[in-house]
Amino acid sequence: MKEDIEEKTGIRERRHHPRFPAMDRALVAVAGDEFSLPYHLMDISQGGMAFRYLNKSPMDLTGNRMDLYLEKDLHVGRLPVTVKADLPLPGDVIPRRRCSVAFGEMTPAQEIQLQAFIGLHA
Repeated sequence: MKEDIEEKTGIRERRHHPRFPAMDRALVAVAGDEFSLPYHLMDISQGGMAFRYLNKSPMDLTGNRMDLYLEKDLHVGRLPVTVKADLPLPGDVIPRRRCSVAFGEMTPAQEIQLQAFIGLHA
């Protein structure tokens, strides 16, 4: 299947983990920033996630960690992230962007919490 997509598109798939669409109520926020707005989680895997947010220009997440919520409940905290892509979403009057991040090295507890979140809510 992966090879078929690569053949048709000419684009090599670099993901090592399958991505799953997130539930509508799943949110992410910059960890430790009490003024951070929550962002809507779009999809997630063991290796990373993508979320959308309102802004004209890319956000700087250098050195930050992110928290993963479902509704108001924290499910995985302080995930280390590295931005892989931050692109505008087309077709909106209000500027929205899609930010894709890869997870860095997690603690064993974070890995277990992430697996549970994906299994139950994605």
